[in-house]
Amino acid sequence: AAYLEGRIRYDEWLARLTAAHAEGPESLRRACRQMMRLHASTRERLPILPRFFQEILAPLAPVRSVIDVASGLGPLAIPWMPLAPGATYHAYDIYEDLAAFLNAFLPLAGVDGHAEARDVAGDPPVEPADLALVLNYVPNAEQLAGGLALHLLDSLNARHLLVSYPAAALGGRDKGMAETYERAFLEMVSDRPWQITPHRYPEELAFLIAK
Repeated sequence: AAYLEGRIRYDEWLARLTAAHAEGPESLRRACRQMMRLHASTRERLPILPRFFQEILAPLAPVRSVIDVASGLGPLAIPWMPLAPGATYHAYDIYEDLAAFLNAFLPLAGVDGHAEARDVAGDPPVEPADLALVLNYVPNAEQLAGGLALHLLDSLNARHLLVSYPAAALGGRDKGMAETYERAFLEMVSDRPWQITPHRYPEELAFLIAK
């Protein structure tokens, strides 16, 4: 809940997004960007949004199936993702009202989508996918219990993982977080036979993992 500025009026935003979709792709993108400002994780990604998914996922494009773990408003970035036509997109988050909103939004984004309210830490999704998104969630999982994040990454039945960390605290302070997170992450997965490609941005640290 720390990532949300307050209660989101999902009905109002769904009406805005539906109207924007009817106007065309650029209008939908503008509306998605406006709504992503309501969630700290997606707001921090906005300055690099045109580059983030296109650059990191270029080796995988077009992506045909996605699992979005602890998604927040992340699926609103689908218009910027290099997805195949008719791609499947499954999103999971703890909030039931958010899941209901995403279920209504995903058809507007042009994907075969489904969203579900689920505690992914205790009950990871099991369906196979080309890509699993685990964006800015690993630090939260580790706060819940040491080793929980690695268990989640191991459990995801995806050929590739995109894992990211915030480069600054929610208050905007840079305490060397990116360097600390990079060391901790590489140590955490050091005994896994995974191919890991780091991508470093001022706003976010990301790792594309081939499992």
